[in-house]
Amino acid sequence: MPGRFGTATGAHLFPAIVYHHTEVIVTAKQPAARGNTTAWIWTLLRGVIALGLGIFLIAGGVTARTTAAYVVLAYVTITGGMQTFSGLLNRSAPGSATDRIRGLVGLVGGVAMLLLLYFNVLTLATAFIIIAILVIAFGLLGLFEAFFDRGQAYFRWMPVLVNLLLVVLGAMVFYSSSREGFDLQMWTGLVLVILGAAVGAYAYFAQKPQPQLAGADI
Repeated sequence: MPGRFGTATGAHLFPAIVYHHTEVIVTAKQPAARGNTTAWIWTLLRGVIALGLGIFLIAGGVTARTTAAYVVLAYVTITGGMQTFSGLLNRSAPGSATDRIRGLVGLVGGVAMLLLLYFNVLTLATAFIIIAILVIAFGLLGLFEAFFDRGQAYFRWMPVLVNLLLVVLGAMVFYSSSREGFDLQMWTGLVLVILGAAVGAYAYFAQKPQPQLAGADI
């Protein structure tokens, strides 16, 4: 499949990465719940995925853009479906309405773009513009949830950082279209590496339950 779009002119990559929603952090509202959660493992996994994809973009050539586009769209589709399902099951939870909207955006948008790319309906350059809009929408909805739709949950800085970077990275696609010398693939990969390292460090050092804290609770 990568060869199908490998020669597209002006093709750009955006990172609709794993980190498009506020699930990158533990959702427990009380500190005591941290000792019983494995949410940090999923956060760490998302950080590793972002880190790996960033390195792949920096080191890869033209085919890296195409391959990464398929990986990103598949991730958006899967996580969008999961978020929609979660929002439907937890209608009374804070942010569930926003979760359902974001989930549908990822699920419907991801499936549509996968089909359009696979059947070569759109050029890769045009597809990335549309995907960038999808990423910006994800980021803005995530920022809205972090600031205005979190209920009584504590304010958390990680969702703000992640979703803000999504908006910035989506905007970079539009910026690159007006700047011929701007290497979007390299800068996207670099930001993903930084983001993945930050999220991974947060998961391991801040979100992971500490044995000594669990012993203190006993």
